[in-house]
Amino acid sequence: MTINFNRNFYNLKSIEKAIHDYKGLADFDIEVGKKNIKVDLKNIDPESRNVIKEEFCNYVLGLIKNA
Repeated sequence: MTINFNRNFYNLKSIEKAIHDYKGLADFDIEVGKKNIKVDLKNIDPESRNVIKEEFCNYVLGLIKNA
């Protein structure tokens, strides 16, 4: 599963914090480009598979809002 975050809106610090906080639910790889930050999720916890993308994105937004 891949999530692309637009760097005009999302910041790397919040994404890295979310990856750290979600590390028990999947394996994360991050690739920082000029316009996007790409996060690949592998070995996703079966109980979280159906909701992890939306929950992870919402968590990142919450971190940005509370920064």
